[in-house]
Amino acid sequence: MRRVLVLGENAIDVKVRLDNLNLDEDENHIPEETSISFGGTGVNFSYALKRLKEEPVYFTPISLDAFGKSIRQFLEDSGIYYFDCTSERPTPVVVSIISEDKRITIASIKNTSYVDISFNTFINANLHYDFLYVSGGLLTEKSPQTETLKIVEYVRKQGYIVFFDPQVRIGKNLPNFKETCKELLKYADFILANEKEIVIFEKSLLDGFLEREGVMVVKRGKRGAKLITNAKEIEVKGVNIKSINVVGAGDVFNAAFIKSYINTMRLKESLEFANEFATQFVEKGFS
Repeated sequence: MRRVLVLGENAIDVKVRLDNLNLDEDENHIPEETSISFGGTGVNFSYALKRLKEEPVYFTPISLDAFGKSIRQFLEDSGIYYFDCTSERPTPVVVSIISEDKRITIASIKNTSYVDISFNTFINANLHYDFLYVSGGLLTEKSPQTETLKIVEYVRKQGYIVFFDPQVRIGKNLPNFKETCKELLKYADFILANEKEIVIFEKSLLDGFLEREGVMVVKRGKRGAKLITNAKEIEVKGVNIKSINVVGAGDVFNAAFIKSYINTMRLKESLEFANEFATQFVEKGFS
């Protein structure tokens, strides 16, 4: 099994499903479904990759609070290796309100545990890995922007393949988020983004990325996915299904694509596998 170093936040995910989302004043809503789980883009990806029988190596600070202790237990119970770098800051909490045609996210992420990610701690950890996966969900404040960029630059200079999901939805309105994503793109070999996110990057930047043999994977939800290189485009169609597990579907797609690619080095097959696996997850979850 290949070891994938994972940089990405951990959080408590609260999901509320309301078939008819109408946020009027002084109105009480009784949801059709509510769930509380361990998540965050880094944990979601790591868990999916482990379910796919690969080895995530999780490196992102985890809070010392009660939520953080539960996240550690979840990682251990799932057989996911993590470097135990701790933080006295609180665990992020993300509330997703989902309806048939809309998703609203309320994210308590400011000054939380992942802000303490450190290049020096990473170097001293002496971790063993074969690939690097980076979630842009880390890049919401100045310190993690700077420290994550240092880690990525270091790893890329060692010759490792870098996969990057900018997670633009999480930080698009935050200071220096887009600029850090653009800097990080210079070190990435693969960018995995949904079609609404990819447009934040200038065409000239993406053209330069493709010219240096970068691979762009565009997730299109129910419409499938597309892969773009400097030489070709590959497209797979989506499947019209009832969506049950929308939150985390992009992280699951990423894990499936990377699992296939690092074992086969085949782009088309990896895109097809990721699209099929993510579709099954959206419809049924992990069975």
